[in-house]
Amino acid sequence: MNDFLPAHERFHFCPQCGKQGGITTERTFSCESCGFSLHFNATVSASALVVRSDGKMLFIRRARQPAQGMLAVPGGFVDPWERAEVALVRELQEEVGLSVDQVTFFCSSPNGYHYKGLIYPVCDLFFMGCPSQEALILAKDEASEALWLDPKDVELDEIAFPSMRVALTIYREGLS
Repeated sequence: MNDFLPAHERFHFCPQCGKQGGITTERTFSCESCGFSLHFNATVSASALVVRSDGKMLFIRRARQPAQGMLAVPGGFVDPWERAEVALVRELQEEVGLSVDQVTFFCSSPNGYHYKGLIYPVCDLFFMGCPSQEALILAKDEASEALWLDPKDVELDEIAFPSMRVALTIYREGLS
């Protein structure tokens, strides 16, 4: 058995009435007994491609699972009813103590986030920004280190998530 399953493959009982069964698709669970529907919509994350004037980009080394020890750009999940730009600012402060200027939307990419036996569908939003200061304050439970690297030199297989590989590839294509 696969350790990680899509959420729709884990729902066998209705969360409202508790009865077994129902109609489950990749997008919804519908209870035949009480009519309850649960939609398996993508959650949203906001991440930053923070680039200094010398062209180096900020990467963190992930301090926890999933993808512990791999490189990532700072970011995280958007809270319910929160704007993605606000989540981005919050996540940068939480992870690396960084403020950014000139934040602009860059691209999006779908992703599957493996967590506690489920694969959560995620729509990752990537933004560009310039650091407003050089000093970083790492949240050690989030990032074991921060690195300013030339994005052209980073190996894609060192990047934690497929969506981040997509964003980095699009960024590098724009450098040519």
